[in-house]
Amino acid sequence: MNKKQADNRMSWILLMEECSKSKSQKFCYTEYEICSEVRIPGVLEYNDGAILCGLLEEKNEKGLYTYTLRVKHIEKEYKFDKSKYSKEGYFFKEGLVGELLALFSVFFQSRFYLKTRSYGTLSANSLEFRIRNEFNYRKPNKYINYEMFTAQNRNWAHKTNGLKSFLNTIKSIEQQYHQNLIHSFFWYSEAIKEIGVNDELFFIKMTSCIEPLLKFIPHSKDDLENKMDELLSKEKFGKTQTNEIKNWLQNRKIGQRFSFFISKYSKGFFKGGKRKAKHCYIYKDNLNEFTKRIYNARSKYLHEGRPMYLSMEMKSDSGKYWDLDPTLGMMADRKEFKANEKLPRTRWFERIVNHCLKNFIEKTNKSNSK
Repeated sequence: MNKKQADNRMSWILLMEECSKSKSQKFCYTEYEICSEVRIPGVLEYNDGAILCGLLEEKNEKGLYTYTLRVKHIEKEYKFDKSKYSKEGYFFKEGLVGELLALFSVFFQSRFYLKTRSYGTLSANSLEFRIRNEFNYRKPNKYINYEMFTAQNRNWAHKTNGLKSFLNTIKSIEQQYHQNLIHSFFWYSEAIKEIGVNDELFFIKMTSCIEPLLKFIPHSKDDLENKMDELLSKEKFGKTQTNEIKNWLQNRKIGQRFSFFISKYSKGFFKGGKRKAKHCYIYKDNLNEFTKRIYNARSKYLHEGRPMYLSMEMKSDSGKYWDLDPTLGMMADRKEFKANEKLPRTRWFERIVNHCLKNFIEKTNKSNSK
């Protein structure tokens, strides 16, 4: 008898299926208060009200809007069933609400923070229990990422190409993609919280956002890999040594696949038109140059302790759309930074990664539906 295959789809999808299939009327709800810098009108009603979200409180002194997110559950006794779990596993540190906030972050290109979660209801026999979540927040200058921190065409209830449609698309993608996608969404949501706080951590986390999806980027073997395969077949390496060699072969081209992923899924990102300060923009022809800079800078920072040469963040209207600052190198302490080491503004990297994620999802879903 074959071992039952564990269902490793995202937790919110499994919960929606449970709610839809349940014949019992014993439902309960968990309510969350979540915050964001942007005002999103309308009400999200998903899966016959299993997920509801809408504005609760207008902007506070920190510039944050508060929303109520309500999720329906089935009242049931928890029983551990090992057959539902696999060695590969599925773990998301904030649970179901963390998944939803990561999805909201990618779709709206906005930062979301969990403020409170509430369980139960107040009655003669029960109490409502609220847990407050403390989070660090620093109000950003809007020009650091003008699109992210200003009012755009966002709405919880848009029907055409709206959040509902996005959630349905994620649901329909084959299970093999789910864990990698949600890990990618997690790192995206973590990375954008570093904008205006720690730019080096932003580049580290945003690069990590792409890496879970590189598993799905095919690569052909080169001469070195063919020679190493031949050597492995002839020489008697131990199991540990063989695994180390295979892991090294698998990882040695990650930087190339990283650049290839962005190049492949950035279609439609680059726009034409006349621009002033052309040297402050990145064009399609030199995309690979900058993606290699980013990946190499991330690796050198983590493995060699080398600082990154970051573009200065623009904090005025004149440069709010620039991809780079105008500098052509600099001296800092006893370190010389050359022009070809300079990284783009965080705004540029956030925007192109978000574009690539959505293109990857769209193309993956289309290829699966054929």
